[in-house]
Amino acid sequence: MTWESRIIGHGEMDPHELIPNPKNWRTHPKLQEKALEGALEDIGWIQDVIVNERTGKLLDGHLRVELAKKRGEHKIPVVMVDLSEEEEELALITLDPITAMAEADKDMLNDLIERCKT
Repeated sequence: MTWESRIIGHGEMDPHELIPNPKNWRTHPKLQEKALEGALEDIGWIQDVIVNERTGKLLDGHLRVELAKKRGEHKIPVVMVDLSEEEEELALITLDPITAMAEADKDMLNDLIERCKT
């Protein structure tokens, strides 16, 4: 059995048209905001924000959307998914916690940091 793809499209949207999810339980401290803003300045967009087409609400990327609004960006990259409200809630509670379960290979990380310093 194959996993069902819930992705239904990719594109760009005006960040002012995106609806923050009122069930988003994540908060973004100033330190994270500054770090993300710096990464966007240095590298640019390398990850889409996720929008549920059925509800029109954000699933992931709330801080990136807020930073884009502050900066006056007119278009940002989005991936559209098709989820029921129940599935949307499940996605909200699983996206970041599963990612946070990853462990760091400190030697590899230190090597990358050293290479990026030059």
